[in-house]
Amino acid sequence: MIVLPKIAEAFEAGQLSFDKARQITTVATPATEEFLLEIARGASGAQLARICRSLRRIAEAEAPEQADDHLSRRGIWMHWDEHGMLELKARLTPEDAAVVQAALESITGSRPVPEPIDDGVKDPADDRWAARKVDALVAMCEHVVAGGAENLVTSTAARQVVVHVDVGVLTGEASVGRCYVDGGSPLSAAAARRIGCDAEVVGVVERNGLPIDAGRKQRMVPDRLRLALHVRDRFCRFPGCGVPAYRTEAHHHEHWALGGETNLDNLLLLCGFHHRRHHSGAYRIRKTTDGFSFETDDGHLIQPLARDAVTIERHRDIGPSTPLSLWGGEEMQFSYAVSVIADACAFAEARAAPTN
Repeated sequence: MIVLPKIAEAFEAGQLSFDKARQITTVATPATEEFLLEIARGASGAQLARICRSLRRIAEAEAPEQADDHLSRRGIWMHWDEHGMLELKARLTPEDAAVVQAALESITGSRPVPEPIDDGVKDPADDRWAARKVDALVAMCEHVVAGGAENLVTSTAARQVVVHVDVGVLTGEASVGRCYVDGGSPLSAAAARRIGCDAEVVGVVERNGLPIDAGRKQRMVPDRLRLALHVRDRFCRFPGCGVPAYRTEAHHHEHWALGGETNLDNLLLLCGFHHRRHHSGAYRIRKTTDGFSFETDDGHLIQPLARDAVTIERHRDIGPSTPLSLWGGEEMQFSYAVSVIADACAFAEARAAPTN
């Protein structure tokens, strides 16, 4: 039995709640109790529980059976929900999770971006940060599918996702018809038109609902033309968007299913988000003598925000002697905080260890 007199004294004096005492006694030792007691007094109950849980995981990571336990629990599970969306649940070992997090953050950044100034094309996601991470996951999967499982280098080849869609639905001439991912959920006509902007297409002739002839696979935007688009556009063409060309999709201004030509004059690069929003009707693209212009539904011209357009007026009553808060309201960085606490505990244990 480990005796922790300082924690017991704080609990008896009412300086530590029962929940805090229960959490801290799961990780404290005689060498670390004074330091952890100071943490417990300043942290909220939820923060302390999270810190102690992380410290327990750090201690358990050294257990010999931990690696096998992690391997036995790893996996990814998928199912289609009632909204027609694929729901993923993944459980990864810490080292694999680090790879996935690093890959996602290489696209999204390590922190949520602030809400942008309204440019007429807002992201409808309830959780914009979660939506950005799922967009990044899709982007990584597109690169793998495009280059094949044996080639993880970004490739400009077409995606090998099979979409079944009737021509009438694709052109908008028919309001009903088939439009779905092979083996998956139904798609909207707008989603099919977006995917069809830059894909490989096989025409299938049917009679009485049965296929009687399949044409040759045709690449909508050949690699050479795609390279020319990269050189010309360099980024997503939506005003102010900085997504680089290699992470964009080729968009037909006049869709090929409606007779639009596949050439530089009829193509432009859009990132996945702005491509989806355009096909869902969030904004319009007009052909101009200088290229393309972007407008909201009410005809408002969308232009990139000038860097000096947003200015913050300095309050006249704030001077050099005015107290300044060093905390801007951001969330606590628990991973960093726990690493500091764990190091401090390790140093305290080392100092307390008997020397030979």
